[in-house]
Amino acid sequence: MTPPVQEANINFTYTYPTESKGQTFLAPAPSGRLASDKLTLLFEKEPRPAGLGTEERVEFVLPKGKQKAGLVGTYTLSSQPDPGQGEVLATYERPAYGTGIYLNKYSGNSHRLEGSFVITEFNSARQLISGSYTFTIRNAKDPYVYLAVGSQADSRRDCEIKSYGTFTEIPLL
Repeated sequence: MTPPVQEANINFTYTYPTESKGQTFLAPAPSGRLASDKLTLLFEKEPRPAGLGTEERVEFVLPKGKQKAGLVGTYTLSSQPDPGQGEVLATYERPAYGTGIYLNKYSGNSHRLEGSFVITEFNSARQLISGSYTFTIRNAKDPYVYLAVGSQADSRRDCEIKSYGTFTEIPLL
């Protein structure tokens, strides 16, 4: 039996009023878990050392009650103003390495997300999953600037965050 490809290619574009920047990376250790109540996929730019953050982290959670037969299909993203209407909760984090500052976290529970999550293949015998995703977070605050804990005002500039990616043969543990 061939070992799984286990690859997750992640792309980000950050658009500000006067500039844009982006990045693309392969998640070095993409992971997935199919539990009795949900499917979780996690893609990080680098593995998290104990107690420290990482540069980028994207997580998808698909509750059991929203899963299609055989998992394969296109799913809507949870989004404000009513996250319960979506099927998959997407979360993007850009944590800082220091203490005393807030985590930059964006999800359908707190922001308006547009996009979809697609499972193109699920090999139940080998417990491998493949697919793609896309999401846009409009009216976000700059994820590259952090606020100190206790800050009263958020003066970070506005930004639109777009991400898309593909994942191939991620083992579900």
